Amino acid sequence: MSTQPRIGDLSAAERNKRPIFDALADWLVDARDILEIGSGDGTHARYARERLPHARWQTSEAPGHIRGLTAALVDAHDEARLPSPLALDVRSAWPAQRYDAIFAANVAHIMHEDAVAAMFAGVASHLVAGGLFCLYGPFFDDDETPGEGNLAFDRALRSRDPGMGIRRREALDALAGQHGLVRVARLVMPSDNRLLIWRRDAD
Repeated sequence: MSTQPRIGDLSAAERNKRPIFDALADWLVDARDILEIGSGDGTHARYARERLPHARWQTSEAPGHIRGLTAALVDAHDEARLPSPLALDVRSAWPAQRYDAIFAANVAHIMHEDAVAAMFAGVASHLVAGGLFCLYGPFFDDDETPGEGNLAFDRALRSRDPGMGIRRREALDALAGQHGLVRVARLVMPSDNRLLIWRRDAD
């Protein structure tokens, strides 16, 4: 994942975990191996054990943040269901394993565009045929009028680092298509967020 610093209140993960997993539950009912990109403080990983008891949830973080994630999950380590976190820079080497699903929340807008492109390329090459990429966060969309909150958030991001910013759904769909990923869902979530889901074409 990107080595850019995180922005925002970590409690956002606590606030959004229930609606995210309410939306994800039916999509991930058959997923056994799931990779989370940018696991932050491990909030979603801990909740995944409750909501997806059948799954092995592999956390990851940028190398600069991996020690914090590892410390946050030290009491929750379970090799069968919640193995040790991986250090993952999406622009560098990925683990060799393929996954039934890959999940990321609130990462695309803090990554630079080259990292977003690298994320989609890496996701496509590490999903099994028919696997799902589930991306949560704020997005702009030609079919929707942007909310004032997202417009202000985008300005704040770009003032801190011009490489950051809320991504357009159409641009993400185009990236996905370059790598054999087809969008199958665009779910409306609280606080003007969306959950975008792409499926990997069969080999």
